[in-house]
Amino acid sequence: MFDSKTRTVVVVGAQWGDEGKGKLVDVMAERADWVVRYQGGANAGHTVDLGSKSFVLHQVPSGILHPGVRCAIGNGVVLDPETLFAEMDEMVRDGVDVEGRLYVSDRAHLVLPYHKLVDGESEASKAIGTTGRGIGPAYEDKVGRRGVRVSDLRHPDRLRQLVEQGVAHANGQLLRFNSTRRAISCFRCALPWKSQIGSHNKYQGLDLRR
Repeated sequence: MFDSKTRTVVVVGAQWGDEGKGKLVDVMAERADWVVRYQGGANAGHTVDLGSKSFVLHQVPSGILHPGVRCAIGNGVVLDPETLFAEMDEMVRDGVDVEGRLYVSDRAHLVLPYHKLVDGESEASKAIGTTGRGIGPAYEDKVGRRGVRVSDLRHPDRLRQLVEQGVAHANGQLLRFNSTRRAISCFRCALPWKSQIGSHNKYQGLDLRR
């Protein structure tokens, strides 16, 4: 598959998800140096069966299960940090070596608690059957230039401003939905993520020393 003429292979799903992309990438990763996820969020996930153990990966590229393969989460992904670190912790407990092999673009946008709240209260989201994980609202904020990126975690003042703006926008949406629920500022919950992300140019090496 990979030779002197074929250095890169792109896997694209053309059926609105659940096409088996993760399983295909897992097979191809055996002969790859890098596996890069370029879009999407922490949705239903990819199940990879290693015989005695199965892994369900929501954020981390399935190539991480192959020793020596480096993985990157690109700027087109909306990143749920809580899901990401929980996934990494589980893999480490199961003996998967993650340290130094997983990178995140500092331009990737974050999925924050108010995105999940808006997603869960939206009748449009319910009508199309989303997973309610905040992926759609996070992409809306990205396109609207009001989202929070990984790089913003390095700048607390800017982070606070962006989060407060995001909360205000989310509450405006909830009001239009006639929902009684409201988002609150999650600035403090975002700050701990700063120490978990390194500083290596465009792609940030994840720090496992939590």
